[in-house]
This record gives sequence, structure tokens and C-alpha cells, in this order.
Amino acid sequence: MSTIRPGAFAPVPEHGRAGRAPVSAAQVCGITVFPVLGAVLAATGMPVRGVFVLLAGCGGIGAAVYAVGGGGRHLLQAFAAALSAAAGK
Repeated sequence: MSTIRPGAFAPVPEHGRAGRAPVSAAQVCGITVFPVLGAVLAATGMPVRGVFVLLAGCGGIGAAVYAVGGGGRHLLQAFAAALSAAAGK
């Protein structure tokens, strides 16, 4: 015999509840390494514009790898749509 009453809501698993996910070590590393790397590159004489371009490129590559590895087809479609809109096509 089932313990679920007719018309009752199904129980929600713990991982499906709304809320904040725990922060991983990779996220903490990324958040701390980017500003430190930018400061070191700027202090060693690299132009600030070059630092921003380099770090933006690294962040874009990281986001693309994360999206592809996670099977984020919708994210990649949105990214492609944003690029084509920025290009004026």
C-alpha cells in the first residue's frame, strides 16, 4: 500500500530544493587568482588594457570549456546569439 495520499504533492528531493549551492574550491581559486594575476601583470609593466584583454580571453575560454563539458547547449546557443547581435547581424 502506498503512503502517498491521492491529491497530495510529491516529496521534493533535497538536491532539488531552491537555495545556494556550496562554493567549490575551483570557484574560490578563480575568484582569487584573476585579480592577483592582473595585479602582478600590471606591476611588472604590462599595460592595463592588455591585462584586461588577457584575463577576459582566459575567462571566455574557461566559460566555453565549462559550457561544453557540462553539455550546456542552450548556453552556447545564447552565447552565439549574443555574439551575432553584437556583430550587428
